[in-house]
Amino acid sequence: MHKYKKLMFFAAVLIVTVTGFIFSGMITNSTKVVLNETNINQNKTDENSPSIERVANLVKNFGSKLQLVSLLAPEDILKKSMKENYGSLVSEALIEKWIKDPLNAPGRLTSSPWPDRIEIISILELSKDTYEVKGEIIEVTSQEKGTPKAAAKRPIKLIVKNENGWLIEDVILSPYE
Repeated sequence: MHKYKKLMFFAAVLIVTVTGFIFSGMITNSTKVVLNETNINQNKTDENSPSIERVANLVKNFGSKLQLVSLLAPEDILKKSMKENYGSLVSEALIEKWIKDPLNAPGRLTSSPWPDRIEIISILELSKDTYEVKGEIIEVTSQEKGTPKAAAKRPIKLIVKNENGWLIEDVILSPYE
């Protein structure tokens, strides 16, 4: 019985130690690292953190611009608005794709609700210079503005790459929840 207690004790210590290493980032899958927003802010010493922070900031900045792009505007105004608001955040090829098909682009469709921000759910490292970000576009009305509440949520997945600077290379919009 005494040996059994010692064995259980050592097994528990081993499980706690391994779990601690996993959560501290000492053991990672070299091609896939999933981080939620809490981890992004807490893992500042992680070697991937500068890239993860840049990716998170890029996505949040992009989310703050969505309300400035009216998807129902005439093509010339839409093109100008996308280039002004998304140009430093999104690849040129993606902007051109959205100009041809604005109803499948992120932006403002109605006067209310409007897209206020993107809340990041997870960031997955696909390679050293490529990340997949899953999140939700949070739409608000004047009642929700400035609060954590949402009038509507729309899932979004973004592919962010570093090719001469971090840019959003692809976006997949899902139906509203």
